[in-house]
Amino acid sequence: MYSINDFDIGFLLEKKIHISKELHQSFCDFSGDNSPLHTDHSFAKKLNYKEPIGYAFLITSLLSRIYGTIFPGGSELCLSQTCNFKNIYYVGDILSFRIKVIQKNVDLRLATLETKVTNQNHKIIFTGTSVMQLIKL
Repeated sequence: MYSINDFDIGFLLEKKIHISKELHQSFCDFSGDNSPLHTDHSFAKKLNYKEPIGYAFLITSLLSRIYGTIFPGGSELCLSQTCNFKNIYYVGDILSFRIKVIQKNVDLRLATLETKVTNQNHKIIFTGTSVMQLIKL
């Protein structure tokens, strides 16, 4: 876990996550979102997608995993998160999460993080900004 003094503006974390069939299905089961756009090959093809597309909100769930276990690692309260879903992705893709500290306020223990998620072809899938308040350790 990090405290506000453990990193500087510009601190960068990069994490790659493979979107496996199991991860995709797990999110489907947990969320209850069984939309044919995410689950039915013939429906997806009718909409000119090569296969069912990945869940946008799976990305935000993965951000929660990163925030809570890696950076800041469970030492924070997420006060806000913007989500810009730029492009679709597919099951089997490898998503690269790039999280950068762009602002911090030591007195209020606030860190503003900029997030960019790309696929293995460097296509931007997601961008967003979060504000975290780090708890006192």
